Amino acid sequence: MKLQILPLLSVVLAGCQTADGYAIQERPRDAGGDRGTPEDGAVSSDAGARPQLAVTGAQLLVSGPALGLQLTPADVVEDADVVAIHQEFYGIPWAAFEARSAPPPEWVQRMDQLAALGRDQHKPVFLSISPLNGTRERLAATTRIENGSVETDDATSAPCYDFRTAADGAAKRAAYLGYVDYMVEKFDPAYLTVAIEVNLFFEKCPSATAGVIDVINAAYAAVKAKRASRVVFPSFQIDHLYGYSEDSCPDPSNRAACFDAQYAVLEGIERDRFAISSYPFLNGVSSPDDLPADWFVRAAQRRDERVVIAETGWLSTPLVAKSSTGSCAPVFAYGTAHSAGYLRRVLSDASTLGIELVTWWSDRDLVVTEFMDNCPCNIGAAWCGVLDVFRGPPPTGPVDTQFFGEVLLKAFGSMGLRRYDGTPKPELMTLWNAARSTRP
Repeated sequence: MKLQILPLLSVVLAGCQTADGYAIQERPRDAGGDRGTPEDGAVSSDAGARPQLAVTGAQLLVSGPALGLQLTPADVVEDADVVAIHQEFYGIPWAAFEARSAPPPEWVQRMDQLAALGRDQHKPVFLSISPLNGTRERLAATTRIENGSVETDDATSAPCYDFRTAADGAAKRAAYLGYVDYMVEKFDPAYLTVAIEVNLFFEKCPSATAGVIDVINAAYAAVKAKRASRVVFPSFQIDHLYGYSEDSCPDPSNRAACFDAQYAVLEGIERDRFAISSYPFLNGVSSPDDLPADWFVRAAQRRDERVVIAETGWLSTPLVAKSSTGSCAPVFAYGTAHSAGYLRRVLSDASTLGIELVTWWSDRDLVVTEFMDNCPCNIGAAWCGVLDVFRGPPPTGPVDTQFFGEVLLKAFGSMGLRRYDGTPKPELMTLWNAARSTRP
């Protein structure tokens, strides 16, 4: 069974090592670019209005025709103001877009199904796409069709791919711009991420940073040229940006300087919002109460930019994983009170600080609850088989790759507003629905 790689692999590993369109009303920003004029029927985003709330339908499927990480309908339409489509799981048909030919029909069918989620219910869409893969270290995975199923190959480009120096850099840039145009036409998003958590790529691949910024800015310009009022941006991983990861800032006492240096790299990136992702518990923030007061707005305040939370969440169960030697170790000891506490903080800050959009990851848990702390695995061949795939072969070096593979699978497993089967988590759904009931 081919499984997609979870987004934010680098965040997970660092955390484990350290414990007809919808338009958005605009206000001027200082980052440059033509803002355009809002269209009739716009969704209000004035400061002081309650945030728009979005969720994804990501789940790990272990039975049926489509296996692995999938974007499902879940209860997204019922639970969200805005339908979030985070399209990293199905790859990009690079060859088709390079040749300007039709993408594989199986892939097109899957995109059509996803696009229908928002369109058929007349809800705005927040579409996230990226030229980079889930580990933010090479080009996005290449789509391949296997026995009629949409699969991906994550190793079809060199690590730290450089659009400026690669022999096929110009062709890949044109292909990505073609892909962006295709996806915008199909999904007609109100909000569009054109590159996901790009600062993770920048910290791994500084020599290739300029080429990715070129592509982001070209995509931004192309989308805005067609509709100036569409809200377009890349997203940034703020846990790393603020220096809370050893990968981004080896010395925690130097976080302010690390932040300054990394923020400087973002200065030349065109954007309509400062869009962020954050999973603080994966990078040493053990409790929602420990978050600094300006956590969600610190970077945006430097240029008085408006904030969009592109993705965030907190586990609502314990996480236990098995080492390669067979011992089971607790990694996190969270419960629904922790997840609800974090959601309360997110919603409160979004309301009081004028955050425009909050995207929670995800609507339902990615995995069944008992999978999170079941160790050793004994809950059935399907789930234990998935675990074996993520754990991989025994380690050959000093890093226990099997242990970290299991943590990788489980690290986003229980963030849902609902359990895997759709049963609401009362503590979280009460907060979520109360926020949604507030007059926009």
